[in-house]
Amino acid sequence: MVVLRLSQIPVPKTNRYIRRKGGKVFKPPRVKNWEVRALWEIRQQYRGDPIEDKVSIDITLTLPNRRKRDIDNMLKSLWDVLEKAGVIKNDNLIYEVRTVKRVVRGKEGVEIKIREFKDPEGSS
Repeated sequence: MVVLRLSQIPVPKTNRYIRRKGGKVFKPPRVKNWEVRALWEIRQQYRGDPIEDKVSIDITLTLPNRRKRDIDNMLKSLWDVLEKAGVIKNDNLIYEVRTVKRVVRGKEGVEIKIREFKDPEGSS
């Protein structure tokens, strides 16, 4: 099992990219800063080869307040960073996800647990 921790919650995938005239796309500084920090934190914790097998992932999102946040959009950002950091070969290898959102006033972060996927039907 691989366990990773991030100090900040993901910036949601929707509304991440802004288009300018001429069709150019850029990431707002808030998004870019989160990605850079998350990549650095993951690379400090994981130095193995990219996982190339089906995986199950447990995510615990610790939110600093009760502001409404969309879990699925945050997960998309996490998958992108896990792939960019070389933890998983491709996010299509994620076969099972369990996500828990909890609020702890003034604290935030993410705990990611990655393990081999066990198919309940017995086939891999």
